[in-house]
Amino acid sequence: MNNKALLVSKISTSVNVLSGLLEENSYTVETVVSDSRRALEFVNDTIYDIVVINSPIEDQNGVDLAIEIGRETVCGVVLLVQADKAGFVGKNVIDYGVIVVPKPINKMLFKQSLGVVRAAQKRYAGLSKENERLKSSLEEAKIINRAKFLLMQYLSISEDTAHKYIEKQAMDMRISKLEVARQILRTYVSHEL
Repeated sequence: MNNKALLVSKISTSVNVLSGLLEENSYTVETVVSDSRRALEFVNDTIYDIVVINSPIEDQNGVDLAIEIGRETVCGVVLLVQADKAGFVGKNVIDYGVIVVPKPINKMLFKQSLGVVRAAQKRYAGLSKENERLKSSLEEAKIINRAKFLLMQYLSISEDTAHKYIEKQAMDMRISKLEVARQILRTYVSHEL
């Protein structure tokens, strides 16, 4: 499966070389631009798996663009800089998830950098999925707790009794506690209006 890549480079000879290296590593270069304005337009309109910035680019050195893309998107960002600047630039962009690769490019190092980007994206995807699951669980708990509160308020029962009531209804009716809670809300919320 090929992953989508955006390549930002002002040097046309580099575009062919970088496109080849990306394709060797299962990336398809979907778009090539030479300046940050166009790069940001494409990043905002299209989901890319990776953005490779061959600095300097037409309107800047590429560092600010890498930081912005790293901060605002989930795509991997690889920034190519001259070897003598790689250490300094790397310290400034690491907090944004940007991988710095020194130029001239070592094919093996470039390939490893792409592997790091893929691994980070898989990790991020897993964390994102877990985050969504936790948000959903929290929302369910809020609804169930609201239903327990209403039962306590209108039936003058304890929290433990309300909890057991919801569990028993769910078991007897073979539906989730969340659905029982929603039914309770539909029943009692109208009384509050």
